[in-house]
Amino acid sequence: MTAATNFQTRSAAAFERLFSPFAIGKVELRNRVVFQPHFTALGNLDGLGSDELVAYHEARARGGVGLTIIESQAVHPTGKMSRRFISAWDAAVIPFYRELTSRVHAHGTKIFGQLTHGGHTSLQRPPHILWAPSQMPEPSSHFSTKAMDLEDIAATIDGFAASARNAMEGGFDGIEIKVAHDGLLRSFASPYFNRRTDGYGGSFENRMRFSIEVLEAIKRATSDDFPVGVRICLDEFTTFGYGLDYGLRMAAHLEAGGCVDYMNTDAGSFSSYWMEIPPAAIGAGSFRGHAAALKRQSRLPVIAFGRIAPPTLAEEMLAGGDADLIGFARQLVADPDTAAKLRRGEAHLVRSCIACNDACIYQVGQEKGIRCVHNPAAGRELEIDEPGIGHAARPGKVVVVGGGPAGLKTAEIAARRGHQVTVIERADALGGQLRLAARQPEHAIIAGVASHLEAIIRHLGVTVRTGVEASVELLAAERPDHVVIATGSEPNLPGTSGNAALAMALGRQVLPDIPGLDLPFVHSSDEVMSGAVKLKCRVVVIDNNGHWEGAGTAEYLAEQGCSVEVVTPDAMIGGDIEDGTRTLFYRRAAIKGIVIRHGFVTKAIAPGRVTISPVFSDAGTKGFDRYLLVEGAEQVIDGVDAVVAVIGRRSCEDLYHQCRESPLLAGVTVRRVGDAVAPRLIESNIAEAHAAGLEI
Repeated sequence: MTAATNFQTRSAAAFERLFSPFAIGKVELRNRVVFQPHFTALGNLDGLGSDELVAYHEARARGGVGLTIIESQAVHPTGKMSRRFISAWDAAVIPFYRELTSRVHAHGTKIFGQLTHGGHTSLQRPPHILWAPSQMPEPSSHFSTKAMDLEDIAATIDGFAASARNAMEGGFDGIEIKVAHDGLLRSFASPYFNRRTDGYGGSFENRMRFSIEVLEAIKRATSDDFPVGVRICLDEFTTFGYGLDYGLRMAAHLEAGGCVDYMNTDAGSFSSYWMEIPPAAIGAGSFRGHAAALKRQSRLPVIAFGRIAPPTLAEEMLAGGDADLIGFARQLVADPDTAAKLRRGEAHLVRSCIACNDACIYQVGQEKGIRCVHNPAAGRELEIDEPGIGHAARPGKVVVVGGGPAGLKTAEIAARRGHQVTVIERADALGGQLRLAARQPEHAIIAGVASHLEAIIRHLGVTVRTGVEASVELLAAERPDHVVIATGSEPNLPGTSGNAALAMALGRQVLPDIPGLDLPFVHSSDEVMSGAVKLKCRVVVIDNNGHWEGAGTAEYLAEQGCSVEVVTPDAMIGGDIEDGTRTLFYRRAAIKGIVIRHGFVTKAIAPGRVTISPVFSDAGTKGFDRYLLVEGAEQVIDGVDAVVAVIGRRSCEDLYHQCRESPLLAGVTVRRVGDAVAPRLIESNIAEAHAAGLEI
């Protein structure tokens, strides 16, 4: 079963509970779908929100969610984890709040805000002075903290109260405080982080005092019918932190205080970042038990979290009493219209989140605006009006060569613009390189990108012809107005397949200069992942890729019973993979016995051996030679049976040049997209293809 089956066609009745109304206090929600709070980096540097942030939440409201909870907002100047955090304590933010809430309310959605103090966690490098219960760095950070004085604690409590009051005046329907994966309140509650012995530490009750006083101050500052919730970390998921039993005890204590109107479940910490925003390696629905455990002990409404997919799982959780509301974050980043599609019985058309974290979390961790690898409009709703794509002034016939993600996305947008579209793919199935990537361990879900695009183009009536090799003559016979070449790329190794022979002859492409790459025991990742080459021996993987092509292929070979050693000139394998996802890869690599050599250049390949050199050495220290990277003494890896070289890809561009030069296609607009332009990651290819479709 592939990721394509994640969103099977279901009637609206299949989601009866998900689309039933619910109330938090006196706030009536039209359904149980909650857009979970998450940092978007769409805020302005002045501490106010932006038009982009308004458009982002309005798109999800338009898409049918019952409740949206906007991202963490700082309650004090020292609590800003990012320069792009909203300054919730500042009354100057109220006009922005009113614009945001009115735009969301216009679509029938309710809106809460999340309040936090970043405490010992920050995205800024270097950060400002970090406040914490005790002076100690978060284990994943090198920056130590200031142990808060009582005046600091009082100022933070006042900041929470002022921020809640501003939110209420700004039109929010409620707020929640963050005692969750990052921030100050969880660190005070955590026995590991809180080593104080005063009134805010020492005993369980003292560790919880700060959160209780914050909640009491918020209740005093707001009205009785203004709901206040808690986003609570139920399990820190570290060897040193607390587990579920302690998290449930925290929740019970907060509920007993009488100031909480709902609970929003959460887990993980910066030291277990991959549990905060679980990537594909962590199974969908893994945290169902956490929500259920809290719901069993609590009388309050509970929001579930953590890759709740497929959507039928949401219905099962509601039916089983595991939660009252279903929280989605990345799924609604990927497809703002998820709720509307499910309600219309169009589950098969939902663009499912593939949990890659490559654009959403990876981007915002660098304080860049949120994006999605296969929703180009995410975070760019003011630039890209996805629902409002209009028809072309002169609809024509479009032929797309290549059924990978770039070709399929171009076909989708062109079809939505009213063109008659045909996709020609030489393989027997669509998907391109995604079909290979999906065979890598813990990576099958990436096939969902192609599955979604295929479902959409078939829904739009696009003609699909697989098992057909395109040529200039074949394309001319189609009598097209537009030809789009999306022929992708191939491993940049010796030997040409006819896809880049012309480009090579013209000097447009260059082979890597490593002696021995043409030996018969040297293979490409494509050969391995397609099954064309089957190995069960000692393998050296040369990784000059920095992403999943090298890392995932190495892991695949280890699972096939190979003894695997990976060599890279970089500081790490998968240096361009999102941090949490890469960390889990390293954990699996250790379990599977994969040997990793960082900082080594591959110099030559010969039967039974691979010669490598360290990137850095002490050679050549005179004059300007001090500033050159002079490789070190050669080392040899002996006993090698096979080499898998992941050292770059080359565009399959010959057909593009042939079409441009052929008189048979005179007057036809010929363009290329995706890897056929330059080999890149999927996010760039799909965004480019989306733009190309709009231009046709």
